[in-house]
Formats: sequence, C-alpha cells, structure tokens
Amino acid sequence: MAVSANKTIFLGIFFAITAVVVYRYKDVYQFYFESPVQISPVQGIINSWSNSIKPPLKQFQKLAVGVNSNVDVIVSGVSLLKALDMKPGDKKNNHVLSSVDELQETFSFYFARGSAAERSFTNPIIYQKIIQTAETISDVEHFIGGNAALMAKKASSLFPKLQINFVGPVGPLLESLMPKSVKIPDSCRIPRDEVHLIMEYKVGERWGNLTSPVANRFITSHDESNAKIVMLEPYFESIKAFQPDLILLSGLNIMDGQSPKFFQERLNKLVHLLKEVPSTVPIHLELASMANRDFVRLIIDQALPNLDSLGLNEQEIVFSSKALDGPHHDHFDEEHDKQPDIYKISDIMLFILQKYGRSGANPGSRLTRIHFHSLTYHIVAVDSAAWSNVDVAAAAGTQVAGLQACNIPKLSEELVRLQIPLKFKLYTGDVEREFDPLNPVISWETSGYHFVFSPVLVCKHPVKTVGLGDAISATGLMFSQFHS
Repeated sequence: MAVSANKTIFLGIFFAITAVVVYRYKDVYQFYFESPVQISPVQGIINSWSNSIKPPLKQFQKLAVGVNSNVDVIVSGVSLLKALDMKPGDKKNNHVLSSVDELQETFSFYFARGSAAERSFTNPIIYQKIIQTAETISDVEHFIGGNAALMAKKASSLFPKLQINFVGPVGPLLESLMPKSVKIPDSCRIPRDEVHLIMEYKVGERWGNLTSPVANRFITSHDESNAKIVMLEPYFESIKAFQPDLILLSGLNIMDGQSPKFFQERLNKLVHLLKEVPSTVPIHLELASMANRDFVRLIIDQALPNLDSLGLNEQEIVFSSKALDGPHHDHFDEEHDKQPDIYKISDIMLFILQKYGRSGANPGSRLTRIHFHSLTYHIVAVDSAAWSNVDVAAAAGTQVAGLQACNIPKLSEELVRLQIPLKFKLYTGDVEREFDPLNPVISWETSGYHFVFSPVLVCKHPVKTVGLGDAISATGLMFSQFHS
C-alpha cells in the first residue's frame, strides 16, 4: 500500500511539473510544432515581419527631397481610351508620344505585359484635350504626384518628427494635397499645377483581345518645370541652408523627351552640384522609367559614382543592363511579361556595384547601395561598411508595398498573396533553395557586398498602384543606418 501511495504521489508531482512546463513554454511549443501546420505561408511572413521590423537606433533627422512634383490625374486606362473613341489596335513601344494613336499603342504594349511605364507627351494641345477628357470620367481622382513629392509624403507619414524640406514645382492644388508638416520654400510655388496622367488597370482587365496579367499603371505627361528640371538649382541651394542628413533626388526621367544637347547640359550641372555635397550626407537617386538608352547610360556613367544609393524597378534595372551591355540584358524582351528571375537581378546589381561602386578600382565613387523593387520581391545590396540595419530595411520596404497597394493599416492574409516561386537561386552559381515563410528575409555575402532578399505580399485587389516604388524606396531608406 505504501508503494502504491508513493507511486501516486510521484505521478501527481510529475504531472503537475509537466503542466507548469507546458504552460510556461507553450509559445515555444506552438512555434516549433504547431506553426507549420496551423499558420499559412502568408501568415508566417506577416508574423516574421511584425517581429523583426523596428526603426533603426540611429534615425535620420532632416530630409531634403526634390525635384519633381505634380498633380496626378488617376483614371481607368481602358475607360479613358473608350472616352477618347479609341479602339484596341496595335501594340507598340513608342519612346515618346505625340498622338492619341501612339498613346493607345504604348498603353496596349505595357497593358499586355502588366509592366509599369512612363512616357512623355510632346504635343501640348492634344495632351490637354486628353486631360480634359479624363476629368469627365466619373471615378477620376487627384493625388500628389511625382517621385520626389511622393517620397516626401511617405517619409512624413512614417516618421512624423522628421524635418522635411521639399523642393519641386508646387501649384495651388498640389499645395493643398501635401502634408502640412513638409516645408515648401516660396521659390517652389507656380501659378498652375503640372498635371500627369495615370492610366491604371486591374488584374484580368480586358482591352480588346488583350488581358492584363497584373494590376499596374501607365503614366504620361507634358510639363515644362519637371521636363527641364528647373528646380534643380533651387533644390541644391536650399540644401546648403537646411543642412539635411539625407538627400532624396528624382526627376531625371522626365527629361526623356528632351534633346541630347539639353539633357547633357542639365546632367553636367547635376554632377557639378552633387560633387559639392559632403560625403557625410548620403544621396539617393530614384531612377524612374525611361525609353532613351543613351540617356540612361549617361546617368549611370556620369551621375551614379557621385551618388550613395540608387532605387529602381525591374524595367529600369534590365534596361540599364542593356544600356551598359551588362549581364542578362537579353531579358529585355518586348514580349516578356513575367517577373524577372531572382538570380538575374542580383547578378545585374553586383555588376553595377562592381563597375561603378566604391572599391579599390573606384576609390572616388560614393555608390554603396542599390535597392531593387518589383511587384513580387525586393533585393537590397550594400557595402556593409557604409550601411547597416539592411535586413530590417528590406523587410520594411516589402511590407509597405502590400499595405499601400491595399490601403490598409495592417496586413491580412485574406487580402494578399505570395507570388514568388517556392524554389529559386539567389545568384548565378547558387544552389536552388526552398523558400521558408517563417524566415522570409534572406541575406548573403558576395564579392564584398551584403545582399538581402525579401518577398512582397502582393495585394489581391489593389486600390492604388501609382507611387508604390517611391513609398518603398523612402521606407527602405528611413529604416537604414548610414555610416559616413
């Protein structure tokens, strides 16, 4: 009887201790044993980001942003073409636009691919008639436009205490749309807003016999201030007085329709002004869509070594590689409508960093960072001596893409989806690896550079696609730490 009683007491103590241990470490148990079964890959990514994304210890305090801005008139691209009495026709990648027919051709070309693109309109009279027609469409919207203005807006919302000085052409309507916390010098004000046309389309939308594979937008514009970057000199003049610790620059793409002579003159001026900025203040250039290969090559050859950071998307990075005769430039196929292979993008990034980045071969270069962003994934590559908190910055950039596209404060697995392949190579020579949604941010070292990959949770029903790249780049920078 005594043995039986002792056995009963022992078992009671054993089960009591087991219950305490299970309760104490239930979270660990659930993470390692229940999570893979109960949590979807999308929810696993959301949870990982929630746990890892935190502002850097050393944050930027004063941000200077310039030099392009406008009012975006946002409409359904298909609805606008119908309102213009246009019927589906040929697909053609016109480098500049001078007629409604060329607008239809170029819109159709990118609509079929699902790729974002931007083209200048050379005929102001026809362009104004198109804008007037757009204003008659029932669901027309007006928003802040221009890469610089959008980056200023996003940085203001992310970090309310951040001091922001914005320089760009600001008309009456744009001024009313800009955040009140953003300082706009009087020299920026113009009597009439510059207007850009944003032709959006949804995934699966049809235009004649064409169907869009993803939701995206096509942009066209005709303006004087941005096309000639008249605010370039005022912007750098304001930098001297404002004394920022981070500079964001964009707008060179709007010069796509200018003459080679004019483009070179303005680029020379930009390079001269960049050289005057102390190396302790990082300069980021957001490179938007361009069609002139020679202009892209000039920007990379002449401006890039005088910049610390570069942001660009899939169309821009592949076109840049083509302009430089770099790796995988044959990926720029006019019929190509898929997201680029991950390893091809990282190969191009490494090529640009090795050719133009700061190294033993280029001791005078400032370039130490590239942020590539696409619909389905991002890659950030840095010189670790110059940048830190990179993994968090990459995750923050990819997270904000889904948040802004869906226009929601918090990601939900019902609203977004994962679109990257579940097996992929990160770079040429890499072994194919399986994607782990519980550890979605992947980093690696190659040739002296630190690379970080993070997937995007793509919004299933995007509310707004314009400005995503600018929001992503601003977010990635604000979560980064720079070491001069």
